[in-house]
Order: sequence, then structure tokens, then C-alpha cells
Amino acid sequence: MKMAGDNDSVAAVQCINIKKHYGRGAHRLDVLQNLNMFVPQGSIYGLLGPSGCGKTTLLRCILGRLSMDHGTIWTLGKLPGTIGHGVPGSMVGYMPQETALYEDFTISETLNYFGTIHGMPRDVLQGRKEFLINLLDLPSMDSMIRNLSGGQKRRVSFAAALVQSPPLLILDEPTVGVDPLLRIRIWEHLLAFAKEWNTTIILTTHYIEEARQANIVGLMRNGKLLSESPPQDLIDCYQMPTLEDVFLKLCVQDSERRGDDEEQAQSTAVVVHSINGAVERNVSSSQEDVVFSSDSAMLIDESRHVCKPGPSKLRCSDIFLSPAHLWALMVKNIIRIMRNPGILFFTVVIPILQTSLFCLAVGNDPRDLSVAVANLDHPPILSKLYLQQIDNYTVHQIPVDTLSLGKAGVRSGEYWGVIEMGANFSVDLLKRFQNYSSADNATIQGGSVHVYLDMTNSQIAISLQQKLLEAFQNFTQKLLPNPQIAEIPVVFEPPIYGSTRTKFVDFAAPGIILTIIFFLAMGVTALSLVTERKEGLLDRSWVAGVSSTEVMLAHILVTGLLTIIQIILVLVFILAVFKIPNEGSLALITLLCILQGFCGQAFGLFSSSVCSTEITVMQFTQGFFYPIILMSGIIWPIQSMPDVLYYISLCLPQTYANEGLRNILSKGWGMEHFEVWLGYVITLAWSLVFLTLSAVFLRIRK
Repeated sequence: MKMAGDNDSVAAVQCINIKKHYGRGAHRLDVLQNLNMFVPQGSIYGLLGPSGCGKTTLLRCILGRLSMDHGTIWTLGKLPGTIGHGVPGSMVGYMPQETALYEDFTISETLNYFGTIHGMPRDVLQGRKEFLINLLDLPSMDSMIRNLSGGQKRRVSFAAALVQSPPLLILDEPTVGVDPLLRIRIWEHLLAFAKEWNTTIILTTHYIEEARQANIVGLMRNGKLLSESPPQDLIDCYQMPTLEDVFLKLCVQDSERRGDDEEQAQSTAVVVHSINGAVERNVSSSQEDVVFSSDSAMLIDESRHVCKPGPSKLRCSDIFLSPAHLWALMVKNIIRIMRNPGILFFTVVIPILQTSLFCLAVGNDPRDLSVAVANLDHPPILSKLYLQQIDNYTVHQIPVDTLSLGKAGVRSGEYWGVIEMGANFSVDLLKRFQNYSSADNATIQGGSVHVYLDMTNSQIAISLQQKLLEAFQNFTQKLLPNPQIAEIPVVFEPPIYGSTRTKFVDFAAPGIILTIIFFLAMGVTALSLVTERKEGLLDRSWVAGVSSTEVMLAHILVTGLLTIIQIILVLVFILAVFKIPNEGSLALITLLCILQGFCGQAFGLFSSSVCSTEITVMQFTQGFFYPIILMSGIIWPIQSMPDVLYYISLCLPQTYANEGLRNILSKGWGMEHFEVWLGYVITLAWSLVFLTLSAVFLRIRK
């Protein structure tokens, strides 16, 4: 096998003058500084350095997962991410620091997922699974990942990186935190892969002495390679007994070149423990280039050959969606949902519960409202007749002796109001009816029902006013020979749309239907990407070649099935169980609900692409919940808003949809009406906006 010192070695990976920084201004941090690196094909390259020196950043650049500020990287003969190139993709196997496995999967399902992404035929994949399970001494294929030990999970993670037999294997600290026996076994496998399969392996490590087994060691500090040579060559060159002594000497020399005194270099450069050979402290970052002395001339030889980029072959998967990727992602999402009872409960029970609570708790007349009655009429002929007309379901009449007692009860919260009828109520009322043109004020006041209400609860107060007025109208119709005399001379004819007994629930139902569907669909997708990103699963899928569009589409297709189930449940309970009036087309109603569910999914994806943690996702989505509820015309007409809020409300994704669905349900309108089809157009437009923003943020954070 050709070593790094051979001038005719061919590079599997070469980095030339790589620079990368994070932040700006005073917060700028230079992570990679003019870094040069050469990894021959078929070799094991040990990248050694303390935490925070830039090892993981360098690997992400090699994988094409992170853009550079300056420099060039060739990975397997092409720039990472080149059209037609398999990096990221099937030409590279990646094992991150975390196990980054789906806890709800079995070992077999885990390997199936990555094998399907890489387009492996089923029979080839099955043989590869059996080979890896035997090679790495894994438990049964049907073992759940969550039930495995830490060492077993690391071996499964290792198998996931090997499943497609990649020519390049990148392992980010594969032995950190594992017991010594497992560390030895991992190295045995690595040596066998490099020797027998000519696999190029790049691994990062904290453990200096174990890096001696690598063909080449790159000693990294402050974003630069201090040295890059075979381990024994470094020991011989610097005449040190161990590799850790070589690393310490190079760190001291580097600090001296930057102007640090020797004591500072010894204290801040590196602390090396000979017991475990681990680099334990980070070192200060520097923006200056390292100038190597003559005894370090063997560090990096830039004269070695590089695989020049060949002609790029355009694959359909580079432009169009990959069916293999999409299928693997969909199966993964389905398995995770089916093994998560909480999601199934959320999908089936919550829509039924929310719909039932709305129909049962909102819009019905209040009942058993305690109202004091101070009936001073004597004899109480007409007053008793009037009180008998009051709806006893809503009003609970409680007799009191005087008006002052009734008012005191209202002030103490015992009653919602007081009804008072004077001592001559019956006589004065008859005089009003008989001599209405000549009745004096005293007669008018004596023949009136005086009501004192607690108006702090407007809904209850309005209900009491309505019931008392209805009772008096019924009372006068019974009292007069011609009932129409008692009618107000403003006649409300049969309504063109709706009925005279339309309830508030009929007004709010369209908005509630769409709100339930929108936010339930959002809830299913909002945490998905955040959870996968937090566990390292999403990053591993990116390296396997999956695109952000495929990830989004797979989530939408799978959660779309759940959304359709939710739509069916909501409509069945709203229209069939609770009998909310519907005068329009069920097909139009269903289509608008599906579009709103799709919009909710898109908003959920947007939320998870913007936020980094579950808490921020919840805060972000809750921040949108109440503005949409309050400003979309769901519980109150938007025509009552100030002008500024009115025009803002028109821009929300549910305002026109609510109005459109309300017109379908209550008026029977179809797509020929502007107010209806605009609801469909606005919903679809918002969905595309959310999806576009999701794709942009996923690409930025990818």
C-alpha cells in the first residue's frame, strides 16, 4: 500500500489552503486556517487533536456538508457536491460522534433504511446485512435499537456506515467513550477494511497512542495541521519516545512561533496524560499561519498527485427526486409513527375531542341563571302572567321582598340581575294599552318591567335581555285581542340565507374546523425535523445523499395520510354527529380542508426548519396560534377590527379560507363566487410560501 511519503501516491482526499470561520466582527472565530491535507487511497488517516480544534468542521467540509471561505477540496477525484458525484452520497460512509440511530428501529430496519437510500437491491442488501451482523458480532436483526447497550449501538452505527461498501469511510471519534475492548475491536475492523477492501478511512480521535495504528497521522491544532506523516516517521524525526511527546513538542513550537513564552505554551497548549494518551484541553486559536522549521520539512508535501476531476455524469436523482430516497424516508416516517402511541392518540383522539368540546361547550344558551324577582304588584294578575312567559331553562327566578335586597344579591354575586314590577303594575299596564295616546309618565313607569343586570359578562347579559324581551312579546300577544298590535313595526321577513335561530356555533364552526385541521397537521410535522436534527439522524441522511426536498416531501406524504384521517373525523363529528347546518358541496368542503391541512404541514416544516430545539418550536408555533384565532374572523367578524388590523388579517392564511368555508356551509355557494375560490388560492399560496422558506432554511442549515 502506498504511503503518504510516496510521491506517486494518489489522493482519496486532498485539502488545499482551506479557510473557514464562524461569526463576524468581535465574535469571529477562525476554525480552519490555511489547512492542507493529503489522504492517500486505501490508507487509514488518523486526525488527532483536542476538542474544538476544527476536526469535525474539516470533516463536514470534506463531506460537502459545509461550505468553505477559501481553498479547494478534492474528495474521490471531484469536488464534494459535484453533480453526478457520490459525495455526499453512496461513495462515502459516515459515522458521527453520536450513535445517530433511530431508537424505534430494529437493527434490520436501520440497515434497510440506509441500504435503500443507497439504492441497494433487496437480495444484495440482505446478504450485506447478514455479513455485517456476523462481522461486528451484533445481536439479532430484530433487536430494537433502544434495547441495545452503548457498545452495541456504536457497532450498529458502524454497520450503517459500511452497509453500501463505500470506498471512503469517515468516522468522527468512533472510539470516544467506549471500553478498551470495543476500541480494540473497532481498530481491528478498520485495519481489515483498509487492507482487504482498499477502503480509505479518515477518523478523528482524542487518543494519541491508538492513532499509532493509522498509516498517517495528522496532528491538528488551532485549525491547522502541525504535522502529517506516518506515526513512526514522526517519532524518528523528532527523536521522541512516544507520539504524544511529538505532539506536545509541536504544540510548544507552535506557541513559541506565535510569541507565547514557554510557560504559557506548556500551560495552554495541551495537557497529555500518558495513562490514556488523550488530549484533554483545548488550545488557544490563532489567525496566523504556522511557519515550520527545517526539521519539520516532512510535514506536508504538496507535490503529490491529486485525482483531477473527471467529466461529471448527470444523474436523474441530481435533478429529479430519487424514488429510493423517497421510499426509504417514507418507510422510516411510517415506522416511527406506528411505534409512537402518542402520535396515534394525537391523530385519532384529539380531533374527536376538540370537535366535541367545541360543539358542546360553545354557542349554546346559558342555563340556570339566577335572577331575583321583586314582584310588588297587587293583585299580581298581569305580573304573574308575564313571569310565566320567561324561559325557565335559561332564567332561574328567585323571589325577593324588595328591590334593595335584589340589588344587594347582585352586588354579592348571588344573582345576575333583578326584575322589579311596581305595586300598580297590572293596573298601569292596562291603562297603557287602553289609553296609550294619553298615558302620563307615571302610568308608563308603573306599567313597565324594570330590569337591573350585571353587565360584566356580556354574553350572559345579552342572553337575559333576549329572553326577557321574548317573554314580554309573548305576554303581550296573549293579552291583546290582535297579537300583531304588539309587534314592533319593523318586520324581519324570512332570511335569504340561514335561519332566524342561527346560533353562534354555526358562525364559528367553519373557522374551528379549519383551525383544528391546520394546527393538528402542523403539530404532527413541527417536531419531526428538530428531533431528527437533535439526534444526529438528519445529518446522517444528508451525508447519505438525501435532499431537503425529499425529506420535506416524505414528511408531507406520510403525515398527509394522518391529516386526511383527521379531516374525516372532524367532518363526520361536525356535520353528522352534531348536525351543523350544511347547504353546500361536501366535495368543496373536503378539498378546502385538505388544502388547509397541507398548509398546516408546510407551516410545521417551516417551524422545524427555523428552530433548533423542541422548546423553541413550541414557542414559535404557539406564538402564531392566538393571532390566527383572534384575527382570522373565527370568533368575531373581521369587519369590527381597526383598519390596520383588518388589512393585516386579510393576509393571514386562514381568513379567506374561513370566509370561503362559511359561505359554502351556510349559503351553499360554489367556486363561481369570488369569496369561495379566493380561499383556495390564498391557502395554496401560503403553502408554497412555507415550503419555499422551509427549503431555504434547510439548505442554509444543511
